[in-house]
Amino acid sequence: MNILTTRFGLIQACETDVITIPEGLLGFHSFIHYVLLPDPVVMGLSWLQSLTAPELAFALIAPPMAVGDYRVEIRQGDRSALELDDERSAMIYVILNRADGGGLTVNLQGPLVFNPVRRLGRQLVLTSSRYPVRFPLDAAHAAPNLLPGPAALRATA
Repeated sequence: MNILTTRFGLIQACETDVITIPEGLLGFHSFIHYVLLPDPVVMGLSWLQSLTAPELAFALIAPPMAVGDYRVEIRQGDRSALELDDERSAMIYVILNRADGGGLTVNLQGPLVFNPVRRLGRQLVLTSSRYPVRFPLDAAHAAPNLLPGPAALRATA
């Protein structure tokens, strides 16, 4: 299938690449079909690209790139919704955002969890105040190749 995007132009994906997030993401409930794309330039960065809105793509990184001791407990209801038999097979990402001052933050309180086998996703809302919604990401926290310079994320919304 062909997918029109504002960041990458026209891309091709197979039906088996489609990830369904039945409840959508917070603030984006009506968008439920996505593909997960590795960034073509920045190692460690991925994009969750909407199939129905060319301009809607979320920058994602693996949590250890932001916080080394990040832990998420996937509750039974979330495991059931994801049809996840083994929690160890889950893929977990956090959303990368631009801060007001131009830096980058990650949302540690709303991680995305994917079941790569069933192609299902879900955004968790952690009730613990241990992790902030806007955790500053800087060179001390990021993997060295994630943020090579300010131009790397120029296409983010």
